[in-house]
Amino acid sequence: MRSSLQIKLFAVAAFAIVVALGAAALLTRQAARIEFRRFEVMDREARIEGLAEVLAARLAREESLDRLDALLAELRRSDPHELVLIGPDGNVLGASAPEFKGARATIGPGDRLILDQQTRRGGVAVRTRAVLHGGPRAQVRGEDGAALGTLLLLPAERAPSPGRPVAFGLAFDLRLLLAAAAAGVVALALTWLLSRRILEPVEALTAAAGRLGRGDLSQRVVVRSRDQLGELSRAFNAMAESLAGQEALRRALVTDVAHELRTPLTNLIGQLEAVEDGLLAPGAETVRSLREEALLLSRLVDDLETVSVAEAGRLTLDRAPIAVRDLVEGALESFRQAAVDHALTLRAIVPELPRVSADPVRVGQVLRNLLSNAVTHTPAGGAIEVVARAMPDRVELAVTDSGPGIPPEHLARVFERFYRGDPSRARTTGGAGLGLAIVKGIVEAHGGTVSVESPPGRGATFRFTLPVA
Repeated sequence: MRSSLQIKLFAVAAFAIVVALGAAALLTRQAARIEFRRFEVMDREARIEGLAEVLAARLAREESLDRLDALLAELRRSDPHELVLIGPDGNVLGASAPEFKGARATIGPGDRLILDQQTRRGGVAVRTRAVLHGGPRAQVRGEDGAALGTLLLLPAERAPSPGRPVAFGLAFDLRLLLAAAAAGVVALALTWLLSRRILEPVEALTAAAGRLGRGDLSQRVVVRSRDQLGELSRAFNAMAESLAGQEALRRALVTDVAHELRTPLTNLIGQLEAVEDGLLAPGAETVRSLREEALLLSRLVDDLETVSVAEAGRLTLDRAPIAVRDLVEGALESFRQAAVDHALTLRAIVPELPRVSADPVRVGQVLRNLLSNAVTHTPAGGAIEVVARAMPDRVELAVTDSGPGIPPEHLARVFERFYRGDPSRARTTGGAGLGLAIVKGIVEAHGGTVSVESPPGRGATFRFTLPVA
């Protein structure tokens, strides 16, 4: 997998590098050629100006134009192009090439030079016309400033330079190709190394995921960066932690269910064997004891079913607009006698609040579970208080007791199934550990939230919210 993915990454990067370098090389080559041509034009313009000044100075020393052709031929020796001097009337006054002599010159559109000549061949007058690409030109003036003519420099089409532009272009293209090839090799080498470095954490994740899939939940990967790969590594570690936690919860669940079922089943079996052996009379007291153990098993199964359905998001709710005061008063009424038996004070602070959209039976179960825990963990002489208040689009209910509170290390797990702070799981310190899990499932099924606060030694407060009808 690694080799295949690395080759794919390398191929994509190589294609991008080749395209980028090719485009850059072509643009650079085109720009260089344009600049070279512009430099050549400027050079020829400067050259023709200089030749015009030299020619004017030489003509000023001559008494006539008889040596004009010789002067132009002499000046051409320092330049690879042909020189033509055109008079104000359009006639060629002189030229470095003999074939231009006696011609009539016209500069047409696009700086084209049109030369008309009339020669005799076999006693017949023959008129010829030549059209040449014009080049830079400059005025040749006498000492009095009068224009003697226009000096024209014919381009390389007439007399090409000895390979200088061609040689320059080939040399430039060769060096540009070598530079692009060197840059491409370096870029491809870096791409290969970087792709390997990028794929190392991917390979580590793949190997760890394979071992995790085979049941080794201790697998973790080292987070080496803060980029997307680092986020992926952190997400993998979080997933592995969650799976390990879920596996621990699953094992604990099996153990806790077995423990919670074993006690009433042991009592039932023991009492039935005693009746069968004649050691215990099958009287009303025995039947009542057996019935209590059976009811305990039934409640445990019902609670397990409620938690399972709630966690699966399939809890059926019979919603209706209901007054919060009615919910609180109904739940408190169920614990009046228990409060008297435990010498506890029950208080409710419920102002006028909007009705909530809730299942009264399920919300009553939430309040009864919270009040049952409060009664169990509040010492004699203590107080239990239920407070309701309005929030934006919600109503919050809080059940507070004056018991010893919940140790900080237990707060994060009190809503887990079968979780109890007492490791002995004695019945005198609580139930099966499903009450708060049921509370959480029912509240979240209503679209609310549940939380707990417990300052050390100052009781516990359980809060949950319900949506306004």
